[in-house]
Amino acid sequence: MIKVKILLSGLFVFLISVLQAQVYQIDIKNKPAPERNPIPMSGINPAGTRLGVNSQYFTKNNQPWFPMMGELHYNRVRPEDWETEILKMKSCGLSIVATYVFWNEHEREKGVWDWKGNRNLHQFIQLCQKYGLYVWLRIGPWSHGEQLNGGFPDWIQSLKGHRSNDPEYLKASAILFNQIAQQTKSLFFTEGGPIIGIQLENEYASGQAAHISTLKAMAQKVQINPVYWSVTANTVFDDNKMEVIPLQGSYAYRGWERAGGVATKDFLYGNDQWIMTDALGKVFYDVNKFPRGLCEQGAGSQMTYRNRFVVAPEVIAAHLQNQIGRGMNLVGYYMFHGGTQTPGLKEPGHPESYDFQAPIDEFGLLRPSYKQLKVLHTFVNDFGAELAPMQVYEPEKPVRDEKNTADLRYVARAKGNSGFLFLGNTQVRISMPDKTVSMQVNLPEETIHFPSLLLKGETTAILPFNLKAGSALIKYATAQPFAKLINGKNITLFFKCLNSVNPQLALDSRTLKSKDIAGWKVSQNGNQLQLVSGSRTDCSFNDIDGNHIKVVFITATQAENAWRTKLKGQDALLITEADVVMQKDQLNLKQLNKPAFDIMVYPKGLKTFSAVATKTTSTLFDTYHWQSPAYNPQIAMKFPTNKIADVILNPALPKNVNDVILNVNYLGNACDLIQQGTIKTDNLFNGQTWQISLKRFWEDGNLSLNLKDWDDKTTGVPADVVQEIKTKGPRFISVKAVPQYQTIIDLKN
Repeated sequence: MIKVKILLSGLFVFLISVLQAQVYQIDIKNKPAPERNPIPMSGINPAGTRLGVNSQYFTKNNQPWFPMMGELHYNRVRPEDWETEILKMKSCGLSIVATYVFWNEHEREKGVWDWKGNRNLHQFIQLCQKYGLYVWLRIGPWSHGEQLNGGFPDWIQSLKGHRSNDPEYLKASAILFNQIAQQTKSLFFTEGGPIIGIQLENEYASGQAAHISTLKAMAQKVQINPVYWSVTANTVFDDNKMEVIPLQGSYAYRGWERAGGVATKDFLYGNDQWIMTDALGKVFYDVNKFPRGLCEQGAGSQMTYRNRFVVAPEVIAAHLQNQIGRGMNLVGYYMFHGGTQTPGLKEPGHPESYDFQAPIDEFGLLRPSYKQLKVLHTFVNDFGAELAPMQVYEPEKPVRDEKNTADLRYVARAKGNSGFLFLGNTQVRISMPDKTVSMQVNLPEETIHFPSLLLKGETTAILPFNLKAGSALIKYATAQPFAKLINGKNITLFFKCLNSVNPQLALDSRTLKSKDIAGWKVSQNGNQLQLVSGSRTDCSFNDIDGNHIKVVFITATQAENAWRTKLKGQDALLITEADVVMQKDQLNLKQLNKPAFDIMVYPKGLKTFSAVATKTTSTLFDTYHWQSPAYNPQIAMKFPTNKIADVILNPALPKNVNDVILNVNYLGNACDLIQQGTIKTDNLFNGQTWQISLKRFWEDGNLSLNLKDWDDKTTGVPADVVQEIKTKGPRFISVKAVPQYQTIIDLKN
């Protein structure tokens, strides 16, 4: 009788939630398992690490591997900054650095090759290896990348047979490949180096498949021997040969379209390939032969003189969430790090800056998109081994209209009875209303009912079902899995709370040693122990195998400020508003205009920073506090005209200041940064503050900022702003210098 009452009570609670929320169902059954056929690409390095790939996912040491890759062009970043910028990519959770090798960057004059300075490919690759990052080279010969002639030297561009098996073109390309082989000697994975991938050509949609085969054979002949060979997925190639892996590209913002584009289908969890403007479902090869992966996931886009736009960080993060949900098992960003064009080598119609509105900007500053993406990178790195083999399950009636704001966009990835629901309520260029929803997952032997939750507009969510923690089974949670820390028998799962949602979860009571969970409202429903958060943001329990499980819920802001690392040999999590660059024995914290640093450390009791900071302890975290002396930048400004600002630099900085950032707010079509009569970089106006790192300019004298008159061909800027510029003329609103404070923490003690 008591059991019946408990079941009726649980059913009553579920029915009440149904009345309040739209119920969305998805079936995780009656779908045959896909074939997992090996692809003939593998390698073992001298340390014994084995990399491979099959038709579903990539592998490391014969286990599923979900790699995260980001593009940084070594030639567009100062070599003295390479080390720090590579570390910023690693700190964000990336495991691979991708880069073009632009032909005309290295052979400006025919027969004269330059691999020095910011063109020192060998040194750049060695630095990636120093910090444990793999490398994926895009060796062309044609590259694009907004480089003049797509990277071709002028005499190659003039060849009628370029980008084909024309003998004269192949002869010249063979010289290029031989040069690259010399620069990469002993740096391939099987030799103990970091290079694991090579991309041939780029967006070769109108060529001949035989050309790709020829380029690969030419590269192999000169000992370019990676583990993986790839092409962009809109490339013509012979998929029967299984000699290259097609990798997709997708951009929510499109610098080649008017005002950066319109609402796109990128947010519909579709089964699409290389999204541009076509309907979902268009493919160029047998998709069942290859794992789904991206070489150009747009983490921004390059503005042009014609087309302006503002990249919203929540849109970039939602786009990544969508890609993971629809089955991607490798994500490669273009660009993850901005840069500056080589003088004379930019594609016409583009600025000198190659900032791209990337997560790491032209000057190495971290944008909000960096931290929002890091949340998902942490999830992929900690749960990717389970995620990669999971199939995609669509609902019976998926949303196929990007202008449909009423219906929920959702999809699932699952294997067996375990998986993740991906919910989307973000659409580029269209505002999405809040939605109150209840999810129902229909499995072969059970149905999982999620409590109703509010999914705010411009947000997304990933919800787990039948998620294992040790031997404990989490039936559901109304919060997003974020990080998994394993220290012996102590396992901690961090969840990111959804905005305005009080977290709830259910545990399979049969997998628990004890049912007493302090600080939570607990009810039993069959074999489910249902928990609603009360006075605490964490709960602890022991599984039947003796593991101690702790589940911790953190806010969305805390998740964005969280950094997954190791301290004192243990899995750890840091939470701080500062930007963190993590090395083996050192943490470097930087933040703008805030001389006080605070950092929360989990697990507590590690005694990591005690000697250099004030420490307080809470239930879960040790919190450390540093106070730096305040600094007022000694930067003088002069305004000879409304269109010119002269910046007088003073490079003498105290030790606690890493850089001085100039925040430039202006109205105009563009702004050039000039030093010693040369345009060093520029900014195309889109209404946002232009942040300039002054550190790189200290040694060469003062700067001048020159505004340009409005051009009526420019698109994407609001009409009222355009009218103000045209009526009052270009002018500076404010130019203010702020310090970037830093503190370095030695972890050796």
